[in-house]
Amino acid sequence: MVDMIYKLLDPKHPFVHTKMPEYVDSDEVSRKQISDDLAETMKHYGGIGLSANQVGLPYRVFVMGDNKNFAACFNPKILVESDTQVPIEEGCLTYPGLFVKIRRPDWIEVEFEDENGDKHTDTFEGLMCRVFQHEMDHMNGIDFTSRAKKMDLNIAKRKLKRGKLKLKRAHGKDMLARAS
Repeated sequence: MVDMIYKLLDPKHPFVHTKMPEYVDSDEVSRKQISDDLAETMKHYGGIGLSANQVGLPYRVFVMGDNKNFAACFNPKILVESDTQVPIEEGCLTYPGLFVKIRRPDWIEVEFEDENGDKHTDTFEGLMCRVFQHEMDHMNGIDFTSRAKKMDLNIAKRKLKRGKLKLKRAHGKDMLARAS
């Protein structure tokens, strides 16, 4: 079967803000196909994490990783989290170019099922800890912008707008140069 690349939903789409029900195996689609399709979609958009509901799939699953290695996490749970929280800028494929400082626990202990249905317990810190928590929020219908301080979110939105204006101006100058 050929891997599918899904279109990302608009941030205002209700599905992005819907808590996903527990994944139950069915004959409709295999765990392997879901995880492969999500991984290909994540790679296509240049991400390091992608939840099923970001592309309109009604499953409690996300993938995280890079272009070479990824893990599919079905029915993920955070069992224990650090009391220490660290602020780090996060981005999201649903909001291209928007990076906002978010405070999250600096380590977590988690449980999830893989694409074969096997249960895993793991402890994450660093980037994978951050990605797991971000994707868990998606599974629970929580938008990462809602975790940001209002001031940080406003600053991030202004930076994004300025960046788009600069790009637009640069593109306009390029068009003028070509016309001369």
